[in-house]
Amino acid sequence: MSSEDGLVMQLHPGVIRNHHRDTLARFGPDSGHDLPDVAAFTRPLTPILNDFGTNETFRMVLFTVDETAFSREIGPLAGFYPSVYAGAPWWFLDTPDAISRYRRSVTDSAGFTKTSGFVDDTRAFCSIPARHDMSRRLDAGYLAALVSEHRLTEEQAFALAHRFVDDIPRTTFRLPGGTASAS
Repeated sequence: MSSEDGLVMQLHPGVIRNHHRDTLARFGPDSGHDLPDVAAFTRPLTPILNDFGTNETFRMVLFTVDETAFSREIGPLAGFYPSVYAGAPWWFLDTPDAISRYRRSVTDSAGFTKTSGFVDDTRAFCSIPARHDMSRRLDAGYLAALVSEHRLTEEQAFALAHRFVDDIPRTTFRLPGGTASAS
């Protein structure tokens, strides 16, 4: 149906919700005790990607808090399949080191434009501006390192920094102002 209605499918496996029973009883669901579990993408998604992975009208964003899946599965899937994007799970991995590990893990095989850009949820509404700022700073630091290693020019880094926060999320989620396809 996603290939027909133009909506973007998002998958979020690899999270054990409400892990601690006493915290759940005291504070309710989604109160910060969700923990990572092993996530698998390549084998479980084989049927859908064989049918829709190269379909121009299908779009799927893969998220997880299982950091081992970034370079092992999500990055390579996003790098190969035009319809697959690597989602940035900042609402769980919202520390500078975790965000940096994500960026290094997926960019090597998926590139820059096959990531989702910063995505957050409104349960932590008051922290969203600070989290966006941190994400922008870390992405800028990553790009600066690539410039210092002569892997990007300053002009390319500036253009990518803008794309990270504007064009890439718009394109990934098919919002107005995004390009028709990621490059």
